[in-house]
Amino acid sequence: MGNSRAHAVFRTTDAEEAYARARRLVGLLERVDAEVYVSAEVRTAEEARSVARLLPGAAVDWIESKRDPVTGEYLYCALDAETARDDEIRAELPLYFSADVPVATVGPEIVRAVGEGTTDISWHGQWPDDVEADIHSSAQYDGVQLVLHGDKAQIDEWTPHHTVFVHVGKWGDLSRAGKLAAAIGGEVLGDVQIGW
Repeated sequence: MGNSRAHAVFRTTDAEEAYARARRLVGLLERVDAEVYVSAEVRTAEEARSVARLLPGAAVDWIESKRDPVTGEYLYCALDAETARDDEIRAELPLYFSADVPVATVGPEIVRAVGEGTTDISWHGQWPDDVEADIHSSAQYDGVQLVLHGDKAQIDEWTPHHTVFVHVGKWGDLSRAGKLAAAIGGEVLGDVQIGW
């Protein structure tokens, strides 16, 4: 098992540009999984409604975990964001949505829907083998990740910018990451990170 290694290859304050670069990288994958993992932090009722429309059936939870004051057991958010009234949604904010959705349904509208919340969009797949450079792909670890309002593959804190990552195997591959970055007009930014 283990985790992939992620290289940041593009960073900007323009979320739609970050999405466009990520999609260009997805186009370079030899194989793309049928579903994309999307997680989004929402801070307003309008964002919650928009994200719920784009991620039907998504799991919804509070950003901060809550416990029963008597038993101490963790509580689970029972909100149905697709049918709840705005006042019911506002009472539960901020919220966290997560879902695996068909790859064709993740378009640029997700970038506009999430507003200022931290969002992770992860396309798993497999890079083509590069026989000349003796670089081999990894179906388990390869892919593209877009983090809106963050600069870590393992999202930790909010930033004003958005980062595109390439995931290149369990051990990392700086050479492949550099080639992929160049293909979208980017460059490898910083050190390799632990991925998914």
